Amino acid sequence: MTTISRRGIIRLISYTAALVVALAVAAAGGYAAANRYRTTIEYGYQRALGELGEYISNLDITLQKGRYATSENQLQGLAAKLWREAGSAKSCLEQLPLDGGELDGINKFLSQVGNFCMSLSHRVANGGDVTAEETKTLQQLSAYAQNMTMRLSDIEAGLNTGSLTFGEVAHRLQADGLDETAVPDLQQSFLEMEEELADYPTMIYDGPFSDHIYQQKPRALEGLSDFPESFARDALEQLSGVSEIQYVGETQGNMPCYQFAGDSFTATVSKQGGKVVYFLNARPLGEASLSVEDALAAGDAVMQESGLGDFAYRYYSLNNGVLAINYAAVQDGVILYSDLIKIGIAMDNGQLVSFDANGYLMNHASRSLPEILVSEAEARSRLSPYLTAQGEGRLALIPTTQQTEALCYEFSCTGDPGDGSGEFDQVLVYVNVESGLEEQILILMKDDLGVLVM
Repeated sequence: MTTISRRGIIRLISYTAALVVALAVAAAGGYAAANRYRTTIEYGYQRALGELGEYISNLDITLQKGRYATSENQLQGLAAKLWREAGSAKSCLEQLPLDGGELDGINKFLSQVGNFCMSLSHRVANGGDVTAEETKTLQQLSAYAQNMTMRLSDIEAGLNTGSLTFGEVAHRLQADGLDETAVPDLQQSFLEMEEELADYPTMIYDGPFSDHIYQQKPRALEGLSDFPESFARDALEQLSGVSEIQYVGETQGNMPCYQFAGDSFTATVSKQGGKVVYFLNARPLGEASLSVEDALAAGDAVMQESGLGDFAYRYYSLNNGVLAINYAAVQDGVILYSDLIKIGIAMDNGQLVSFDANGYLMNHASRSLPEILVSEAEARSRLSPYLTAQGEGRLALIPTTQQTEALCYEFSCTGDPGDGSGEFDQVLVYVNVESGLEEQILILMKDDLGVLVM
């Protein structure tokens, strides 16, 4: 039988006490870290949810106006506003910890509202009228938007009072050994909203987001093999530079994906092809230290690292310490405006904080381009006398509202607004290479915060 000396007993007690203290400190530190972890993630989610509610509310108001509009100009203006608001709403929805594969109805609603109104404006421009049935559809769409606004308000209230929780945050805290009260989560609330869209009207019109187009599969992934979760994790780490990546689950739908998360980020990577589809890092941002040029250079480096092919930088906007940059794919020198990737670069250190390749992956494929029947010089001669083209016209393939694309010369112009102010508009004009007719005119609003296309 082994005996322990008095000194040994004292030493054993001391070691045991020290171990208990160390474990207590570690537990307290872990709890504090988890709280910081939770606060950072939830701040990003709450901000996205609040903005989503505002955009849906704006959709409701604009749809109510659409019910009374009869002129082409009014309908086009309302359609453009609906398009912008719906696009912003979809962006916010993608930032929330939701299984997008289960929210087809909400996504379809957001995709179709602007295009439906645009289709009506084209018919009115050609001498047609808005039918009583279409007016009724606008009224239904407004009612859906109004109901979604109220639902989102209830969800925000539930999160603030604690009667509702962000399911993904709870899942991650449980994975770290921290129990979370069993209360309804965000996903369930959105599924209930989705059920209310069960009788959503089928939209029959000539637009790029009519029902049959919405059901398409990602063209950029056709013919690619499925990859395991480990490959997807490596692809995410290589593109984003994040580490300590946790596998969260999978999404289904037209583009099945692996879901990942970390201290402050969420991401999805396609099973087919192993391409990063979406990434958002909601980390707190420090004081800006980079110039716009530095951030654009960092964005170019990200696009080269993506391995997705040739891209051209088009526009940027600066908001809340993040430079959001739009890139369009390029084929044989032609800009493909349907094949967009949007990224965000943090202005404090040049880190990638957002990446959205949905538009590119859904649309990109090799195009069979039409024969050019109108020369660049002839197309330039057809510009308005109030416009002055800057440089040569560049070839661009732009989407139309008839489910097609048009090959055009893109002319960057200055325009005289005729108000005597001495200030000139920045205008983009797209002239069809086959017909020589204007396909699109856009106004560029430039300031210190970036470029807005109207």
